[in-house]
Amino acid sequence: MRESLNREKTILGNNLRECRKQCKLSEREVSKMLHVDITTISKYEHSTRTPDIYTIIRFADVYGVSLDALVGRN
Repeated sequence: MRESLNREKTILGNNLRECRKQCKLSEREVSKMLHVDITTISKYEHSTRTPDIYTIIRFADVYGVSLDALVGRN
């Protein structure tokens, strides 16, 4: 169970980073759009911190993707 959660957390972090890059946004730009500290964005992308569902929804809105896409669901 724990291994599955870690894998899902890593997938989310990787997808957040990839979406940001595809949108040609810097971590700083995203942090300003979401009103969170830039270090928080970095922690999300490196999977050392997990955003709550409301923040994930905001990421999906900013990047123009579905929640399923962010969490790696087909």
